[in-house]
Amino acid sequence: MLNKKKIKHIKSLSIATTWLVAVLFLSCQNNNIDKIRSFSHPPGSPSLVANDVELLFSDSAKINFMLNAPLVKIFDDVDDPYKEFPEGFVITQFNKNNDITSYIKADYGKYYEKKSIWEARQNVVAVTETNDSLLTDILFWDEEKNQIYSDQFVKFIQNEDIITGIGFESDLQMQRWKIKEIKGTILVEVEEEE
Repeated sequence: MLNKKKIKHIKSLSIATTWLVAVLFLSCQNNNIDKIRSFSHPPGSPSLVANDVELLFSDSAKINFMLNAPLVKIFDDVDDPYKEFPEGFVITQFNKNNDITSYIKADYGKYYEKKSIWEARQNVVAVTETNDSLLTDILFWDEEKNQIYSDQFVKFIQNEDIITGIGFESDLQMQRWKIKEIKGTILVEVEEEE
């Protein structure tokens, strides 16, 4: 059986707890939503992180590109929103018959949303459907211009020819390309006149 002293103690504890909860509740009302968000999503951190990502890019129900990446970090609440691929990515291009026409892979990458530009870094390899290959440490792909380019050292392999140089520009399929400063030896086949 409870005596009057214990009941008085329980009432005092209940009143103190009620006041504490009321003070905490009222003090929270003065905080603004940005302060609350800063605890769940600190500035400079990604708003979304995803593992083992496969994205399909299509137009009129036809797959144009496929992106595979082990890790994607999305930074969409910064001035220049971007997606980061810190563990690399592979972008594969398909033709209208869903055959692979080319791919680009790299150990690190970024996609700048406002500019529609992909940046591939570290051990970049681009390969066409005819197995022409480009190797470099940095390559950009401008989606709007349908162009790939680099201002770094490149090695272009076509059949048995290897051409090296500084700077590269090409269409996405690498059918119309140029190396700005050729540094390697080019073998030229000359037909003799009879």
